[in-house]
Amino acid sequence: MNEMNVDDMNQQQQLSEKPSSKLSGVMYLFLLGFALITLLAACSLSDKESHVHMVGSETWETTASAEELPQFLDNHTDLTRSLYGEVIEHAHHLSGLPCYCGCMEGTDIDEPHDSLLRCYLIEQLDDGSVTWTDHSTTCGICKQELQLAVEMSDSGNSLEEIKAAIDQQFKH
Repeated sequence: MNEMNVDDMNQQQQLSEKPSSKLSGVMYLFLLGFALITLLAACSLSDKESHVHMVGSETWETTASAEELPQFLDNHTDLTRSLYGEVIEHAHHLSGLPCYCGCMEGTDIDEPHDSLLRCYLIEQLDDGSVTWTDHSTTCGICKQELQLAVEMSDSGNSLEEIKAAIDQQFKH
């Protein structure tokens, strides 16, 4: 009987190991699949976000050209998108205009802006790429100044006339 008990125990042990080894194999495959998916997701996110970064309190996003507006505008109104669409065409005026929202003074975390243009874009490179900033997406003064500048520029007003109108309406 002792032999049977030992044999019975060996059989029970072998039976209990089989489901356990199958379960271990399934878990191993699951973990391997999860690791692979995580790695692929991380790689694709880094490729998409490599052109977006934070500088101080601003989000800067680089697009391949001026015709491609930044994706951060997807979360804003049609008016805001429309204004950003006007920036490149009116950049020659905007670079000579002050902004009165306070950005030209800078803050503890943001460098001062040098013009109204800087409220919308950082730079346009020779390859056509543009680095945009989201600064003006939440600033009513920046938007109002740009609207006025675009309307006056499209009506044929000079930079000096546009600057005088902005100074009159926004300078405190």
